[in-house]
Amino acid sequence: RYIDFLVPGLIAMGVMMSCMWGVSYAIIERRSKKLLRRMIATPMKRSNFLIALIAVRILMNFVEAGLLFLFAWLAFNITIQGNVAALFVLFIAGNFAFAGISIFISSHTAKTEIGNGLINALSMPMMVLSGVFFSYHNFPEWSIPVIQKFPLTMMADGMRSIMIEGAGFQETTMSIAILALTGLVFFVAGMRIFRWH
Repeated sequence: RYIDFLVPGLIAMGVMMSCMWGVSYAIIERRSKKLLRRMIATPMKRSNFLIALIAVRILMNFVEAGLLFLFAWLAFNITIQGNVAALFVLFIAGNFAFAGISIFISSHTAKTEIGNGLINALSMPMMVLSGVFFSYHNFPEWSIPVIQKFPLTMMADGMRSIMIEGAGFQETTMSIAILALTGLVFFVAGMRIFRWH
């Protein structure tokens, strides 16, 4: 059913948008209002501050995804055919990937207008191309290998393979590893150029 195809895509898109706006925009707005610079005087490290933001956002994403899945289960009888533990790990990896990207985007930006542009420039193409609402296989053949490398595509495809096709860790290990590595690389890069003001 289309609803079986749509719900995993909506969950993945919700994670992306939540991280982009909940982490990136929050940091950029605080920097633009001169609130971040006050933390220079505290003994808190940059890494602790950023990890706390990511942890809170991941917790919120679990709640939001859980409510969406509960509604889909009650209203449309959506079920998880595959390994629930693999779905859990994939969800964490996807959150970490988008949180890392969000940290990188917001690490040096001090104007909310620029932040809005950067967030939209990254999220909008993935929303359209990554197969959230319809299959990306409708796009030209040459573009499909590129689309499949997007973090949102990997997360949505991985969730669909678990929820619809009964996949487990064996089928999703590569996606989980790439998403986790993406998050780590962008987080470390963002940490290096992060500034309080």
